[in-house]
Amino acid sequence: MKKILSFSDDLSQDEVEHLTTLLIYHLVEQCGGRVQFTTQDASNTLSGLETKMVHMQIGKNITLRIVTRPPELQDSTAHS
Repeated sequence: MKKILSFSDDLSQDEVEHLTTLLIYHLVEQCGGRVQFTTQDASNTLSGLETKMVHMQIGKNITLRIVTRPPELQDSTAHS
């Protein structure tokens, strides 16, 4: 199941994944260099991905939002 929905015709999925890594680094850096969460937090996040996903809009700026997963992308049996 896709976890990131990208609205860019210019980037491949590999480029989106690389950009995601850079954004994670940026966010951790903005939080003082450390972000900590529990395995329960991770489990809650994973279960939320059945109905929610990250929407990444790429242009001059990059915007990330958590959105409701469209019905055609909802698959409660897949966790890839």
